[in-house]
Amino acid sequence: MSVQAADAAFGRRAAAETAAPRSGGILFMLLLAAAFTAAAVYLADPRALPIRYVRVNGDFRHLSPAHLERVAGEVVRGGFFNVNVETVRATLLAEPWVKDVTVRRTWPDGLALYVREQVPVARWGDLGLLNRDAGLFTPAEDTWPAGLPVLTGPEGTEGLVLERWRLVQQELGRYGLSAVSLELSDRRAWSLVLDGGTRVVLGRRDFVGRFERLTALLGAGLAGELHRIETMDMRYTNGLAVRWKESAAEDSITERGGHGAEN
Repeated sequence: MSVQAADAAFGRRAAAETAAPRSGGILFMLLLAAAFTAAAVYLADPRALPIRYVRVNGDFRHLSPAHLERVAGEVVRGGFFNVNVETVRATLLAEPWVKDVTVRRTWPDGLALYVREQVPVARWGDLGLLNRDAGLFTPAEDTWPAGLPVLTGPEGTEGLVLERWRLVQQELGRYGLSAVSLELSDRRAWSLVLDGGTRVVLGRRDFVGRFERLTALLGAGLAGELHRIETMDMRYTNGLAVRWKESAAEDSITERGGHGAEN
């Protein structure tokens, strides 16, 4: 065999040996792609890895885990990979006592739900309850806790009224008192009722200044007279007007330089 023929034969063998691994690699990639495709088709089937249980966790006073699991289970559709967790979450958020929900898949056939319950801090008139963030929620009235303060005001003022009530509670607490209600009227006039039943009229202007004047008078001895007072009107420049429980007549208690009632 000539040198040229030997070189040609060697080249053909080398090419064949190189082509064989390349063909094997391509075949392997095709088989791998087919396997992934088959797995994707299988997992997309709602009947594959079906959700078999729903578990609810959280600290509850007004909610029942069994009820929440039942409500969530009614909207669970599909298998582990294609169940719509946002639908489950939205369904539970529609429950009045539910504040927030986190939904997690639990391999291979479960859902774990962590539920935060609403914590009411006040009633918002007869409309519902306020949480710590001044969010209004409306559970059935027979589930409202007793003893909550009653706050009222025009729509959209929930945050302002709750903030003012917290200020009032903090300052009245120095004298062993508290407010059972705080109202902002449609005319933006403020009034509150103390736990002994005394009503305090603060009016539309200078809420903080008038309330500070009230607390100063309480500290000066008026706190001991509250059991006799029906109404205190703080809409005076330097003093207040008092209506005593024993009489319907109004007596004015005004510091020197005091003027008539303002708004």
